[in-house]
Formats: sequence, structure tokens, C-alpha cells
Amino acid sequence: MPDEPYFRHYETQKMLLDILFIYCKINQDIGYRQGMHELLAPVLWVVQKDALTPLDLMESMSAGDSRKRMMDMLNASFVEHDSFTLFSLMMRTAKSFYELSEPEKRHNAQQGSFPIVERSKRIHEVLLAQLDPELASHLTQIDILPQIFLM
Repeated sequence: MPDEPYFRHYETQKMLLDILFIYCKINQDIGYRQGMHELLAPVLWVVQKDALTPLDLMESMSAGDSRKRMMDMLNASFVEHDSFTLFSLMMRTAKSFYELSEPEKRHNAQQGSFPIVERSKRIHEVLLAQLDPELASHLTQIDILPQIFLM
């Protein structure tokens, strides 16, 4: 989302980089693959937008237990931590799209075709085309890659 000013801030870029770096260090079998940042970016954005500042937290002190619990869960101090956790949980399912364990998959990846790209193309060109040909055609006309809108 290069047009979104939030992603041009140094702090945001550093959080994205740090989260991806730590994820890749923990998951060395996958490492970093193109497109992981596209999964992380909306997670980070939403967590940041929902976060509450220390001032919000101070105001909640007089509020009831359930409101204070909500304030604690949305604490702006933990945006990076929470985003990492959510991204890691998403990657449990999405990880298979990035794995290159089989020789034929490794060969395809060298030619620029990862499992997620192949699966996304099939969903767009076959399944979506059958279910909603108008939408499939529109997405093709405006040059939206299937793996972008399907993630």
C-alpha cells in the first residue's frame, strides 16, 4: 500500500521489517518470501488503528472491569507484539503457500511461480470465472494479480 501515508513512516517500516525478520528467524524453513509483507501490512495497520494510547488507558481507569480489559488488550505499546502474533497465526495456514520442499516446486519457484501464485491463478481463472465471470473479467481488466486480492 505505497499510496497510504501510514506505510511511508519510518516507525511503520521498521515495525514491518522487524516483524518479518523475527518471523523468518523463527521459521528458517520458510525464510522470507515475496508477498509476506502484503499479508502483514493490513494486520499492522488495523492493530495500529485500533490501538489505544496511554491517555485513553488513563481515562479507562475509572471505567468498569470489562472496559479496562478492552483498553489493556488494545494498548498502543503492544502494536508490534500483537501484529507479530496475528501474523504468525495467519502464517500457520498461509505457510504452505510459501514452502518449496518438493523438487518440482523448487523448479517452479526459480521461474517465479510459487504455490500461492499457482493456486490463486486457478481460483481466479477457473473458479471465480465460473461463479462470477463479470468480477473475474473486471479484476483481469484492471490488472489486479490474483494472489493480491485472494490473500
